[in-house]
Amino acid sequence: VPRATPASTPLLALGPITVANGTAVLAGTVGSQAAGDTLTVNGQPLGIDADGHFAGTVNLGGASSIELALTSPGGDEQTVFTIPLTGSLAEVISGDVLSSLDQAGVTLLGPITGGGDEPFTVSGSVLDGSQLAGLTLNGTDLLSTLGEGGSFSVQVPGTTKTITLTATDTHGVSQTVVTRTPLTGTTVSAASAVGVRIASIRYLAKGVVRTHRMRVIVTVKDSRGLLVQGAKIIVRGTKAGRLARHPRTTLSGKQGRATVFLRLRQAAFGKRLFTITVASTPSAKAKKTTSIRIPRSRRHA
Repeated sequence: VPRATPASTPLLALGPITVANGTAVLAGTVGSQAAGDTLTVNGQPLGIDADGHFAGTVNLGGASSIELALTSPGGDEQTVFTIPLTGSLAEVISGDVLSSLDQAGVTLLGPITGGGDEPFTVSGSVLDGSQLAGLTLNGTDLLSTLGEGGSFSVQVPGTTKTITLTATDTHGVSQTVVTRTPLTGTTVSAASAVGVRIASIRYLAKGVVRTHRMRVIVTVKDSRGLLVQGAKIIVRGTKAGRLARHPRTTLSGKQGRATVFLRLRQAAFGKRLFTITVASTPSAKAKKTTSIRIPRSRRHA
């Protein structure tokens, strides 16, 4: 699916889920491709820490399934995992409940473009169709029409605003991705980009004194001014001892943006933090140095 290709780490990994007395106790991690996403379980928010971990207890309200929804920072993409319940008063759901969907390896190829009058084609592939009982795109069956190598291709009207791709495994567990279609010509994949440049770097330091964490939002474009999807982004400090750990590489989304989380050491507070941001595609690389003044911590105030 768009943010979880077969070669990448899973978008969502779960531990065992315990369901009893109308509540579910669960924990897991989200992949780096979901950095900055918000997580809800049956409509209730569940926090994700800087390392991608989450845990909590959720009231299911009598629902017959558990729905875990990851929503991108701009709200342009949402991935919903639906796990059916047996209806018994208590049960334990194995942590590998999503493994069949991971093995199926459903993916969309390249950016989705639309917004004009002319129809456009949405294509993709399935790594192992035997893991699936159903696959649809905007209501069109794909599983029975897979081509060579598990490929699929669907033509949709140019006025289509969203693409809904649903994969269902043989146990009834499903993954549904709803993604908005950006206007034609505004977004390009990293592989098709002509050069790369860092268009903007935005620091979000609200609450940094309390949490010791700060978000950095990076926007990348190519030399033609097109937003680049799938560029690798890394932000690192210029001085040792200012950041708690080396940030992980993240990928830019369809709006050319990537969110990187920085964890600050005490030595960074009350000083100017200089960072180096590197953006790369298969054929180009760009680097930019910027800085932000970090407030004094309460310990030094």
